[in-house]
Amino acid sequence: MSRPLTLHLKAALICAFAGLALALPLIWGPLLPAWQGWRPPQVSPRAEALLAAAMAFWTAWCVVDIPRRGRKGLVWVATLWLLGSGIWLSGLFGYACSSLVPLAAPVVAGAAGLAFSFTPAGSLRARWRSLVGGRVAPDVLRAHIDERRLDETPRAEVLAVVEVLWPGSAGDAVTSWPGVKDVAREAAKHFQSAGGYLERCDAEGARFVFGCWGQPADSCVLVAALWEWVRKAGGCGAVARGECVCGVADLPSGERWTIAGAPLRRAARMAVAARGYAARVLAEQALAEELGDAWQSRRMAWWDFEGQRVLLHEIVGPAADAAPGAAEDLRRWDRAWEAFWGGDWVGAENGFASLARERDDAAARIFALRSASARRHGEEP
Repeated sequence: MSRPLTLHLKAALICAFAGLALALPLIWGPLLPAWQGWRPPQVSPRAEALLAAAMAFWTAWCVVDIPRRGRKGLVWVATLWLLGSGIWLSGLFGYACSSLVPLAAPVVAGAAGLAFSFTPAGSLRARWRSLVGGRVAPDVLRAHIDERRLDETPRAEVLAVVEVLWPGSAGDAVTSWPGVKDVAREAAKHFQSAGGYLERCDAEGARFVFGCWGQPADSCVLVAALWEWVRKAGGCGAVARGECVCGVADLPSGERWTIAGAPLRRAARMAVAARGYAARVLAEQALAEELGDAWQSRRMAWWDFEGQRVLLHEIVGPAADAAPGAAEDLRRWDRAWEAFWGGDWVGAENGFASLARERDDAAARIFALRSASARRHGEEP
């Protein structure tokens, strides 16, 4: 898991500089009159200063970068013990050197690193950065996470889930990037910039969750981000909203922030349905109603999920960018859709077929074929 290396490096350098600034004056300590009764053995001041600088930075980096405070203290004490033992053993073999500066510098640097770990930047942010890794944008982690929500206790929250499927056919291929790896990287960059959290990514698609840690999850922002991605990269996607359980889970690969719940499964199945209906973006009826007049949508299908009947809407596009005659096309779709679900197979076939022929509408073509198949087999609505 990645950690905020820049922040840790700056903190380690500051702690090491503080240790050196307080320890280097001890090089001239034996020259003072108060030290006349005991003069510790001393090697070259330059060698002691270099050793002190190396040990101060080493101790500060280990103490700052380790996530758990108990391990920080253990590494700090072990480093001091090994350093003191090494100086003592070198004296036994005739290589006497002073232990004042090389020990004082890591003592102060380690103490400064421990003090840094008790600040919000050194504790909560580093801890949660190690749990979420690169699956959330750094600016979101810094600015949008409410620290009162950052506990390890599983909690129930209402989140929005965006499921994206990569292009699955030659006619729906991505031309901007050569491989799935590049597409996944661009998708993560695109949705993370909108506040999304990367929950899953594989060769089939990716899943992003919005609303974690008290972030805003505006429906128009979600749909705009998904629409822009599908328009640019191809494929299809779906948006679902509902109550999820989120928290830290101890997985075989280590501790990780995970999310579970019915909205994740519903979004995954909706994305598959979007591919089957040749739709770009599918959303539930409640979310489509939240968009208001800013986005054009049309009813796509009744759909059963875990005992509930859900009406899916296809997001056609922004209302501001609608082409001339788009409103009339939506009315024609509604009439054909009503005929399809009412069992009027002839009317549905004619309505969808005309849309598919005039507007090159892939979804209308699929419904026209289904209407023709139902008419031939005499199916009930």
